[in-house]
Amino acid sequence: MRVWLLLLLVIGGLVRPTRAAPGGGWLPDAALGGLMLRNLTSTPDGLLWVGTDDGVYRYDGSELVPLNALRRGGVSLPPVPCNELLALPDGQLWLGTEAGLFRFRPDGVLEALALPEPRSSNRHITTLATDGRRVWVGQDRAGVRAYTLAGRPTAQPLSAGTSVGDIWTAPDGTLWLSGPDSLRQLRPGGQRLGAWPVSIPGVLRLVYDPAGRPWLLSSSAAYRLGPAGRCTEMLRWASRATETGTDLLRLPEGPVLITPGQVRELKWTPGPAPQLRLRTVLPLPFPVGDIWRGRLKADQAGRWWVFDTGLRGCWTRAASTDFIRALPGPDGRPYSVRAAVRLPDGRLLVSSYGRLLTQAADSSLAPLRPWRAAVLPTGNAPVLLGIVPAPLGPGGDWLAAGAFPLLRFNPRTGQFRHLVPRGQVQADIGVNSLERDPGSGRVWAATRIGLYEYDPAAQTFRPYVPPARPGAAPPLAGQLLEDVCPDGRGHLWLATPEGVEQLTLRTGARVRYGPTVPAPRRVAVGGARCLYLAPEGRLWVGTRAHGLAVIEPDGRARVVLTRGQGLPSSSVATITPSAGGFLWLGTYQGLVRYQPNSRQLAVFTTADGLASDECNARAAYVDPADSSLLIGSVAGMHRVWPGRVPLTSAVRPRLLLTAQTVLSASAEASRTRYLLPPDGLPALTLAPEAPLIDLHLALTNTPDPARARYAYRVRGWLADRWLGLGTTPQLRLQGLPPGRYTVEVRGETSQGVPAANVLRLPLVVTAAWWNRPLTWVLAAVAAVAAVYLWQRGRLRRVQRENALRARLAADLHDEVGSLLTRVTMQAELLRELEQGPPARLTALVDDSRAAASTVRDIIWSVDAGADSLAALVDRMRDHLDATARATGRQLLLDDAHLPPELNRPLPPTVRQHVYLIFKEAVNNALKYSRPGSVIGVALHYASPLELTVSSQGAAAGTSRAGQGLRNMRHRAQLLGAELAAGPVPGGWQVRLRVP
Repeated sequence: MRVWLLLLLVIGGLVRPTRAAPGGGWLPDAALGGLMLRNLTSTPDGLLWVGTDDGVYRYDGSELVPLNALRRGGVSLPPVPCNELLALPDGQLWLGTEAGLFRFRPDGVLEALALPEPRSSNRHITTLATDGRRVWVGQDRAGVRAYTLAGRPTAQPLSAGTSVGDIWTAPDGTLWLSGPDSLRQLRPGGQRLGAWPVSIPGVLRLVYDPAGRPWLLSSSAAYRLGPAGRCTEMLRWASRATETGTDLLRLPEGPVLITPGQVRELKWTPGPAPQLRLRTVLPLPFPVGDIWRGRLKADQAGRWWVFDTGLRGCWTRAASTDFIRALPGPDGRPYSVRAAVRLPDGRLLVSSYGRLLTQAADSSLAPLRPWRAAVLPTGNAPVLLGIVPAPLGPGGDWLAAGAFPLLRFNPRTGQFRHLVPRGQVQADIGVNSLERDPGSGRVWAATRIGLYEYDPAAQTFRPYVPPARPGAAPPLAGQLLEDVCPDGRGHLWLATPEGVEQLTLRTGARVRYGPTVPAPRRVAVGGARCLYLAPEGRLWVGTRAHGLAVIEPDGRARVVLTRGQGLPSSSVATITPSAGGFLWLGTYQGLVRYQPNSRQLAVFTTADGLASDECNARAAYVDPADSSLLIGSVAGMHRVWPGRVPLTSAVRPRLLLTAQTVLSASAEASRTRYLLPPDGLPALTLAPEAPLIDLHLALTNTPDPARARYAYRVRGWLADRWLGLGTTPQLRLQGLPPGRYTVEVRGETSQGVPAANVLRLPLVVTAAWWNRPLTWVLAAVAAVAAVYLWQRGRLRRVQRENALRARLAADLHDEVGSLLTRVTMQAELLRELEQGPPARLTALVDDSRAAASTVRDIIWSVDAGADSLAALVDRMRDHLDATARATGRQLLLDDAHLPPELNRPLPPTVRQHVYLIFKEAVNNALKYSRPGSVIGVALHYASPLELTVSSQGAAAGTSRAGQGLRNMRHRAQLLGAELAAGPVPGGWQVRLRVP
């Protein structure tokens, strides 16, 4: 039970869910899936036109556009079924509808043309054909008539009054008409050359062989026409009872016809009398209803399109699948491949879930059959993940690995035996890779719990231990290993979830590469899952989420291929080399051919013949029989012949601009203009009212337009660097600076074939009036002028204030100062003459001196000429000198931290408040300091300006409840300064810090 639970976990991790591709490599077209198609054709520009139950659409591979949206004039196409479409070399499109005949001109005008038989009550057009000079139009139950290429009928209807099922203009210029009971050959003028009766009306189609002989094809047989109405059956592939209508493609190598449930590809044999032979049979991707209405069409790129006019949907695939062929499985059912190898008898062995399959040695495309003699042992997950095709065990047994155990395999009998690894109780070690070192012959197994090596003497596997340390513990024990790659020179490369390691086998030394190691070994190889060592020493690394990386022989590492560079999936499951230096990468979204030297990339998908786009991990093998590649996927094994890949198509891909959408600020003003072939490339304009433009692109004449890649650059912007659009066929232009540019767009197919042309469109980007250079210049000039006028006004205001302050200081000095000086002098004279009470005279002298000192302070504070550091220092020194003389105390000014030049400007408020705080602090120090102690004053001119007043002795209580300290704090607050006043060791200190 435990084993099978682990089995489910392993299979769940190995098999990713995927949408199975239809049989035969057909891919459903998402855009056409919701329509009921009646017809499909390709115009010379490579675009498809689709006739449906409700009208006609143009299809560029990604976008469907109704014909009426493309119409530039003429009548409107009614919403009726369109059964026939005919594209002419000059770009005209003729439409046969159930409402009549129409011609859509290259200039976009739609014309309604006269019917072959205007008097008929039935307006149903049944068939259209051209010989290059005229157009033949069949009207239901009214006959056939010729028209000029300008749309004018030229003669009387042929076969008037009868129904015509098909018209074909033969290479010899004759006209073939198939009617309800006969097939007729006519000259263009209407003269009958021959008639052949048909037993089943409407089921025969005419072709010419390379020798110019006519053949008839039905859904079940091929007939050769002879003279006198003879018809000889030459090839039959189904019963006459199954005869029904058919549609066909007339190709030079042979016709391809659609029959109920199948598409049959026939080919002409060489020689003077060519015969038809069946080449391939492809199953159809849709069910066959009671009424068969299958249609088969081809476009200019060689893609085939199939649909049923009675069902919704359309499917497509590449016409040529010579280089990729899916190997049919048992009962035609899909099977998931894990490993493949050639057996000694030449048979191909393929491991799938639940069974082992073999292919006969004499046919590389033969169906796979179960090998009933080969039965995996009990307890093994029903799948082989790796096989070493070399006699390493007893009796020439090979070594093999299942999802859990290691096995011994007899390639002649198919018998398996368990190989329990040494030291393991059970064999469920989770083998991920099994490889043989070409240099030493040693076999290595990368497992979920470390690295194991095969011991031929003991015939078992054991954990790897370096020979230099035989008694040491296995250095990789418990580590998850995804893949192992020997280099033949004593090293192993190991793929791990953390990155890649190079292991030296003798010593066990390991060199790591990954996203977290130092340069030059730092590289995004986290989640490494597969390795390939090239002959020149390059190690290629496939990762789970970062694409393809390479480690150079000198140790440098880098990522070389990601989704942004065209890789269809970030997960690389297999790396297989081929001749010419190519690497074939199996991914979850297709098979990639990569040329490292030229960096050329080609992507192949179910559209090219793969049964599924999802390749299985390490399920790739180079077949030694013919050097073809065997690529395993979740839906089967594919044989790929690298030398048969077509180099270029006969029709070069062409890049088209199909529409231009101008997105305005309001949704109502936004508009889309669809372009027609005669239209030139438009001149683009980005303006404030239309800030965004979307360019709709299409790469035509490519077998896989959904995977076409695009890139663009804007000359004159971003150093003309090319920017990738990936597979998005739309370019949005926005946010460019004003100027004139040229937009260049290029494209390439999924196989790396570049388009034959590059689109070049002129672009003008205009800005809003407020975002133009002249506007910015004028705004800058206005801003400079405003700043200049503001500064000039401020300077004048300061000058006026300074003049006022100077005048006020002068007036105070001249008037009030002189008055107080006279009062002081008179008081001193009276005291000397003792003319009055001595106490009052002394008080009068002191008050007059104080008043004079106060007035001098006021004059100094308002004097504009004193706004400097020098004035502040001088004033402080004067005050300290006067105070020292009056009190007999020692007052010191520390000016060591003042600059040599004191002519530094000071704002008047700073100068005034700092000085007043200084006076208050000195006065308090004189009052409350220890008698006879020194009072120190220090001034630091820096950022901030710092004033310190220090005294010795404890402070005494103030008589005014601390009014002086409150005044100092108030002045500091006005300056936004910090004031600290308090005891310090040995005394008291006031400290002011002005920012």
